[in-house]
Amino acid sequence: MRRRILFLFLGLSLAGASLAWGQPEREFGGGGFQDRFQEVKRSQLGPALGVNQHTVDKLLAIDARYKPLRHQLVTGMKSDMRRLQQLMSQPSPPEREIQSLLADMKRKRLEMLNLQQRKDDEESALLTPMQQARYLMYLMSLIKEARNVKSGAGGQGGPGRPGVVGGPGGMGGPGGMAVPTLRPSEIPVSRPPQ
Repeated sequence: MRRRILFLFLGLSLAGASLAWGQPEREFGGGGFQDRFQEVKRSQLGPALGVNQHTVDKLLAIDARYKPLRHQLVTGMKSDMRRLQQLMSQPSPPEREIQSLLADMKRKRLEMLNLQQRKDDEESALLTPMQQARYLMYLMSLIKEARNVKSGAGGQGGPGRPGVVGGPGGMGGPGGMAVPTLRPSEIPVSRPPQ
């Protein structure tokens, strides 16, 4: 059971990486998306997980430590995919180069999984099983909200808490937990190379 939860968490984390961390240097609407995203996490993670601010800071520090490595792998994987597309568009693609490129792509995918596993292990060491489950649910809520906003279905937060959906007795994350509302202008959008 724990292994299934771990793999689900890993998959969701990787999906979140493609939504939120694929282009960390990009700016949206005058402020950095990542800055706003981190501030939302900093303010909501403690109450959502039932942990103190010190634990939240440790979780965010773990995330910050792994972010550049994750970004480097994502960038390399995108580059490899573009190269594969170029090779496959040739009339007679070079099989050896494709074989080498595919092996490199698999290696990077395994590196990404290993990186995510190490990050998850560090985070899990800070949290009880119940807090880990809440963290998983919180991340699922973030990913769902990001996808809704990206597809145009996201709503705005109320006047009391702009940029936040839910809370006690309202819609939002599991157990009425408040989740951040990401506006479409705040979601990085990957576009195929021109």
